[in-house]
Amino acid sequence: MMITGVKITLVLLVTTTISSLLLGNVIAIMRVSRTRFLRVLGNLYVEIFRNIPGLFWVLFFYFVFPELLPSGLSEKLNSYLYYPVIAGILGLTVDNASYVSDILRSGRLAIPHGQREVAISTGLNRVQQWIYVLLPQIYRVTLPPLGTRMVHNFKNTSLCMAITAPELTWATQQIESLTFRGIEATTIATLFYICLAAIMVSIIILLEKYLKIDISSITHSRA
Repeated sequence: MMITGVKITLVLLVTTTISSLLLGNVIAIMRVSRTRFLRVLGNLYVEIFRNIPGLFWVLFFYFVFPELLPSGLSEKLNSYLYYPVIAGILGLTVDNASYVSDILRSGRLAIPHGQREVAISTGLNRVQQWIYVLLPQIYRVTLPPLGTRMVHNFKNTSLCMAITAPELTWATQQIESLTFRGIEATTIATLFYICLAAIMVSIIILLEKYLKIDISSITHSRA
């Protein structure tokens, strides 16, 4: 049971990290768009999802979302064994993406305006400007806060125990209920959380050193 909990926790971590980065990119681009409608829509998304607890969205996608679908599909989702995991992924994604978009937006504002002008002068269209010029610089500038956010997202995977997703915290609770060996199970779970979080932080630090990130120089150049 503990091994299964570790596997599900890792699935939640990897999946929500990728999905929230992708969605966060889209929202951040919308928020700095020249189109007013996209800016308003992006800002509205952030205000809604950032100001409501992540647990709410996990519960929403588990209890409410299936009821909004056609009855046949709703029944299939509710009977699917791993739907709690899917609901957890959806809830954590929409929650984490709002914070990711905030970080990426700040990174875009930290890049000198001349960078885009140079990209335009080389003949790149808007999509190419983002892919080849802006996004690489944004990720380089925002790596430290993004890394911290992903560690926080990793800890938030424990929220999925509220919908019986068989992740590590839920597995620990079940072991304690069935075997009354809660101290051992909790100790193992705690060590896993500490070790994986430490590994994530170490990778971020190594990337910072490898990329020689100096945010202050970028900020000064913008000024």
